Amino acid sequence: MTPRPPASERLDRGELLSTALAIADTDGLDAVTLRRVAADWSVTPMALYWHFQHKDALLDALVERMLDELELPGDEPDLRTVMTALLRVLRAHPALAEITPIRLMRTDAGLDMGERVVGLLRAEGHSPVAAAQLSVLLLNALIALVIRQPGETAVADPVQRDALLAAKRARLKSLDPQAFPHLTETADFFLGLPDEQEYYERGLTMLLNGVRLS
Repeated sequence: MTPRPPASERLDRGELLSTALAIADTDGLDAVTLRRVAADWSVTPMALYWHFQHKDALLDALVERMLDELELPGDEPDLRTVMTALLRVLRAHPALAEITPIRLMRTDAGLDMGERVVGLLRAEGHSPVAAAQLSVLLLNALIALVIRQPGETAVADPVQRDALLAAKRARLKSLDPQAFPHLTETADFFLGLPDEQEYYERGLTMLLNGVRLS
């Protein structure tokens, strides 16, 4: 009988990443560990070292996996199309958004994205330095849109999040309309997003307008 290969060789890297990504989406990035992924597959953490030598390698791979979800048309997309696609995957995986800048160019998908964005900015007339800097500013701004949107969404604990929102709501609703007419009029918009699409479209438009050469 042919001996059965070890667990490390039986595990599929893509399936392991799907498990890790689901953990990040559900429980946050702190929950993503080799031990947790291994437990979900009923193997020891050592079995994962064939694919990921340490957690840092796993996180790099997760960012690349997220970027692999980018959907771009076959022709040459413009900057808005590329930024819209990137924003879509960041919104789908907000737990990974904050670690994306430092890991982007450790991945092939990130290098491809960087080359595309810098090239589009260069084509608009920006100098190499300006194009590089603007690409970083755009990425960081997209991430801020996702992880800093109204509603305390950055707080993972739902109980703590609800408590913070309740306190914020009470504070805003107690304001004197005579002293704070504009804040009392718009208070609800600081507590959440009645229209997420409008929020992201406005934010993206503001960012793209900011990189245009006058």
